[in-house]
Amino acid sequence: MESSDKDNSKVQDQCLLTTGFGIPKHGLCEASTKKGVAINGGHSYHCGDEDALTNIHWWYDWHESPWQHSTKHCSSSVKSGYVPMVWAWRHNIDEPVHLQHNTHYVLGFNEPNFRQQANMSPQDAARHWKSLESIAHGRKLVSPAVAPGGYLDPVVWLEQFFAACHGCQVDYIATHAYWCNADITMNFLKKLWDRFHKQIWLTEFACPQKNSVNDQLNYMKAILPRLESASYVYRYSWFVSRTHGDGWVFPAASLLDESGPHLSTLGHYYNNF
Repeated sequence: MESSDKDNSKVQDQCLLTTGFGIPKHGLCEASTKKGVAINGGHSYHCGDEDALTNIHWWYDWHESPWQHSTKHCSSSVKSGYVPMVWAWRHNIDEPVHLQHNTHYVLGFNEPNFRQQANMSPQDAARHWKSLESIAHGRKLVSPAVAPGGYLDPVVWLEQFFAACHGCQVDYIATHAYWCNADITMNFLKKLWDRFHKQIWLTEFACPQKNSVNDQLNYMKAILPRLESASYVYRYSWFVSRTHGDGWVFPAASLLDESGPHLSTLGHYYNNF
């Protein structure tokens, strides 16, 4: 994997040198195999949101199948590149897990080291991981997405998880980062790589509590080339497709317009990178 990632980084560097803005010219550069997007749901979702982002390799929506697309009865077919997530393990056996078919990866539990998210101890997550393996049917498994700021440091959480999960299949490490600082973010990702030697999926990142498009854009310009060039980063996805400011990430971070499935200024940059 490392050699192909390095090849991709060379292509991206060529794009940057050619355009001067990190926006590839049509026909000159290969599309990134790393870049994806987190598609928000509920009142933040419009049919066609995922299709508006034409230059992404993968996407997810925190569900086991494209739930928003289904519940909104969207008429279009499901966009390719979907990656299911098992957000937390269900203890109710009457609610079986049904992973989207024709997928190649499964994302593990969402922020288990946060009380208000999956809220699972490393030992509890390890107990349920074998059950996740049994329904994966050969898919690659991405670790629980630990994040800084929870009740337990993400590295410590993962260390305890791996200690309790003997012989478990974990092909990649997932994490989130909300520092709005490329140096700090990349140092954190490198720390995870150095400790666990598994390539990283950065499945959420943005500038929190900043409602300036310029702040979001400057961070994006700083970090995207580094994510592309880092051989230890396997995939990444910006947070988020659209937000109405009802969380700690404000609307300026939205890749899509408020009114419908149309790219925002930030979305144009991300899509064209």
